[in-house]
Amino acid sequence: MPALYAGKRVGKPLLNGHTYNALFNGKPVWPLDKDTVVSIEITDDKGKPLPKSLAVSGTLKLGAKATYADGHVGDLLTTKNVTFTSRDTSTATVSGNTLTWRHGGTILVTATVNGFTSAAASIASAYAPESIKVTDDSGQPVDAVTLRVGETKQLNIAVLPAAASQEYTASIKDVSLASVRQQ
Repeated sequence: MPALYAGKRVGKPLLNGHTYNALFNGKPVWPLDKDTVVSIEITDDKGKPLPKSLAVSGTLKLGAKATYADGHVGDLLTTKNVTFTSRDTSTATVSGNTLTWRHGGTILVTATVNGFTSAAASIASAYAPESIKVTDDSGQPVDAVTLRVGETKQLNIAVLPAAASQEYTASIKDVSLASVRQQ
């Protein structure tokens, strides 16, 4: 809210380097330095740095620490006096201080304290495996494998989408018929 004097907007009154305040309806016209947020650090709910990534179907409890114009750092805020927002709700959503995975990609989350919104914190979000692709050595798709006794077949497995974890475990139901070697 701008301060007006004789109908003209005026800046903060300074005298010898100190800001002097005025009251309007019993409230200070300019926020005090002890109440003015100048930066916010987003952390987990224990005050530790955010993880680099969020697992498939994972959740994370958020916290925030605000730094004020007078130099002090406020208490860790988790739900009261702070609002967390996901910048892309298709990747992750926020309810209270709980960040919940929805899809793979980059999660951008902000925190707002006393009207000041932080820069977006970035967390990588894992992609869920959706399907697998099986090919032979020539790259041709393989739908079924029929082998004679003593024959071997090299198969290539890709988990899709390519950004998903490529970890898998190959197995066979009846080990008396064949064996599987995973490289």
